[in-house]
Amino acid sequence: MLILLLGLTPGESMPLTNVWDFLSFDKIAHFLVFAILCFLLILGFSKQYTFLFFRYNAVLLAISISFGYGMAIELFQTLIPDRGLEFADMLANSLGVFAGWFVFYLIYKI
Repeated sequence: MLILLLGLTPGESMPLTNVWDFLSFDKIAHFLVFAILCFLLILGFSKQYTFLFFRYNAVLLAISISFGYGMAIELFQTLIPDRGLEFADMLANSLGVFAGWFVFYLIYKI
């Protein structure tokens, strides 16, 4: 919910950054938020026992949900005043998703 709220905040409320400044606070925040999201989704899916499909497909589901959520937020930003679709944000989101999976893999080695 917090990711959605921050992702759909009107542009005048956001700090100004250069579109191509990939190591800005904004891009690092996108990366970290989606890394955490993907990591926690994989962890949650793989540790539950109620739905075996989720348990055995935890990585694929978590990556798909995280990636789709990031893309959906970027698309919805085109409807928000002073916001728009940014390729750099989508790239940071996607890299964060795969970083979350990689950290999970390093910790749990599954």
